[in-house]
Amino acid sequence: EYKVHSYIYKGYWEDIGTIKNFYDSTLNLTSINPRFNFYDEEHPIYTHARNLAPSKMNRALLTRTTASEGCVITEASITDSVIGIRSIIEGDSVLEGVICMGADYYETEDEKLANSIKGIPNVGIGHNTRIKRAIIDKNAHIGNNCSIGFGASPADGEDAIKVVKDGIIVIKKNAIIPDGTII
Repeated sequence: EYKVHSYIYKGYWEDIGTIKNFYDSTLNLTSINPRFNFYDEEHPIYTHARNLAPSKMNRALLTRTTASEGCVITEASITDSVIGIRSIIEGDSVLEGVICMGADYYETEDEKLANSIKGIPNVGIGHNTRIKRAIIDKNAHIGNNCSIGFGASPADGEDAIKVVKDGIIVIKKNAIIPDGTII
């Protein structure tokens, strides 16, 4: 009933239908020679203009890492990671193999004060927090002195704040991880 056309595509394609495939494909973008090149002059990639301030790195060490607009990263060590829009990462934090989706908003000083009164960490990743082999969904509040992914790999499963699948820890959107939490 309909006209159908086909096109043989010979470029990059990756199935990201599972958490593991999404994780591996996304982190491959940080490698020295990724399978997909964002910086190919012949095939430019365009993104949505957000008109945010540029990312600010305050004495941070980033190795094989990409960071989106509007991030503030302070005295952190980040390796083989993708840091999403408006990510706030506080001092002495260590991220290894992390996909951080970022945040939909910046918190105001009043919101941060309200968080403090309620005992809730601010949006972002707190001081002296270590995260390895994880995906942090948007607007997560991860406290100070947390450790995620550095112990024995948790069994696959799900609870109120996380999903674990194929050894990858996914912190859910809007999750609140209190200070000192170990996952």
